[in-house]
Amino acid sequence: MSSSHPPRRYRLVDHHGQPHLELDEHFDSIEEACAFATHWWQQQQPASEPASQIGLGLEVSTESGSWRTLRHPQG
Repeated sequence: MSSSHPPRRYRLVDHHGQPHLELDEHFDSIEEACAFATHWWQQQQPASEPASQIGLGLEVSTESGSWRTLRHPQG
């Protein structure tokens, strides 16, 4: 009997705590998810505007197949 666990996956959620409509991907690490969100956000902002905060949260997959919040959306 194997005791291996499925790898943890991460996803970005919107300000309602739901999978983000444009960023609904599964990531292998927190860093990968944050880099993806940062790149996406930079593409959304006009170059002349000052940087603003992204209202995204982060969830991690659990062994049971559900999702647990690591970071609540802000902004």
